Amino acid sequence: MDIETIRYLLSPEGATLLDTAASLSGSLLQRLTTLRKHYPAHLSSAAVETLELRKRAEKKFARAHQMFFTREALEQSSGQVVSGYRAERYAEGSCVLDIACGIGGDTIELAKRCRVVAVDSDPVRIIMAQHNASVYGVSGNVRFLCLDAESIDLSADAAFIDPSRRVEGRRTINLLEISPSVNFIHRLHNTIPNTGVKLSPMMDDANLQSLGGGLEFISESGECKEAVVWYGALCRAPLSATSLPSRATISPHGDVEAPIRPPGSFIYEPDPCIIRAHLVDELATGLGAWKIDPSIAYLSSNARVENPLWRGYAVEDSLPFNVKHLARRLRGLDIGRVIVKKRGVPFEPAQIEKRLSGAGTREAVLILTRIDKRPWAFICTPI
Repeated sequence: MDIETIRYLLSPEGATLLDTAASLSGSLLQRLTTLRKHYPAHLSSAAVETLELRKRAEKKFARAHQMFFTREALEQSSGQVVSGYRAERYAEGSCVLDIACGIGGDTIELAKRCRVVAVDSDPVRIIMAQHNASVYGVSGNVRFLCLDAESIDLSADAAFIDPSRRVEGRRTINLLEISPSVNFIHRLHNTIPNTGVKLSPMMDDANLQSLGGGLEFISESGECKEAVVWYGALCRAPLSATSLPSRATISPHGDVEAPIRPPGSFIYEPDPCIIRAHLVDELATGLGAWKIDPSIAYLSSNARVENPLWRGYAVEDSLPFNVKHLARRLRGLDIGRVIVKKRGVPFEPAQIEKRLSGAGTREAVLILTRIDKRPWAFICTPI
């Protein structure tokens, strides 16, 4: 999408085009064919794509149906839950630089409590971010600048940066390939001590730790979304893991090593942010659980403990992994459908689910893992 196209879509005529596109049914080709009878091809395609991106964005933004996105910017943008959680670290009324603001997801949440200078080098994204901020009624708290990030005046109370992690259209987890550069990030937090840096949780530990600061892994609804490096007063712990929307968090406290014991009556699966932060032992000992294998992240206990930092399963039965034996046992328990979860074993869940489907009336979770290098299966009910 270019500047002329986004400006047209933001006009009254563009709104009519979008309404017309939204009223159409049929395949993508059928809708485009209908639109192209009345509008240029590039505008028809832009309208259909905008509606598609708005639909995708509903999981991230409450007002997605009024917003504008590019495909790449939407993929990289944080949703409201994560952005809102991060924004609360910034002092109310402070001036915050939002660098590489994209379509304005973080800008919006920051602007609900701060004065924001939002910067991006892409003029299309700046136009979209301006509109999206107006959708949420926070435009009065934001000044938008279309500039190269590395040339801006670093004068503010605090900063947030979400560097691009794409190179020639592909995603990268190499810190040396992000833009603005890692050298700029160091200059940024040395100039503005209270800075937050959003990065991919898939970056390896060495890359993330090389930035210094406090490292927080954040998950939302069971998916580890991002790693954030916090500096200055924004840093609350050298390392932490936080699960949203509960906001339950955990940090290391000295050397902790969970015991390894045979499985108990319950199996617990730590939230992905816990696993990524290497805080499984801390979680286990804090909640009175233990490991069932030294290298597997499943935990166990004889007590039912509900906690937002893990998912719990009551064990109905457990046995060495063998498809025929499992099928027989599932029939005996009147289980006809299983949802397979696995860790530490090479099995394909979809194939196992298909092979073990039967005529039973019940559904169960089948946890496949290993104990003492031996494949093992737990037939469970979620708690």
